Amino acid sequence: YFYFHKILIAIITFNIMEKRERGILPIERILVAVDGSKPSMRALDMAISLSKLNKNMKLYIVMAIPYPVQYVTGENPTGDITLLDRMNTLKEKGEQILENSKNYAISNGVMNVETFLKQGDPAKEILNVSKTVKPDLIVIGNRRRGFLKGVFLGSVSQRVAANSDVSVL
Repeated sequence: YFYFHKILIAIITFNIMEKRERGILPIERILVAVDGSKPSMRALDMAISLSKLNKNMKLYIVMAIPYPVQYVTGENPTGDITLLDRMNTLKEKGEQILENSKNYAISNGVMNVETFLKQGDPAKEILNVSKTVKPDLIVIGNRRRGFLKGVFLGSVSQRVAANSDVSVL
């Protein structure tokens, strides 16, 4: 993974430098989706690396909190926590993950960072933020569920890539 990451950065840097010479910088705004998982943190690392290529780069970090099961089904599988308590807990965790992600980006030299906390279907919310901020690139992690789970359960990264108007990494 480390070598692939370095090679990918080198290729993107070369392409950006080549276009910069012609007066065109293709990437000025990057949207990265996080959820606290290792794949999303690797996506954040990639977005930070790309953001360092241009000191004026704007980095948008979005976290989309899915609705709890009981909100969708009307059932309460835990039996001891109310829907409102569950949603507040998820929101607090989301705010913490976003704050940590923002601080991590700033500590790594990215100064122009904005965060978004959304609630709903993650793929739809990521795409909605994308329509609002109009990024040049979306960076999103992949859990590698495998072919069958991906087909039957779907994947946020697959749905974002399939429905986005911009490039997805």
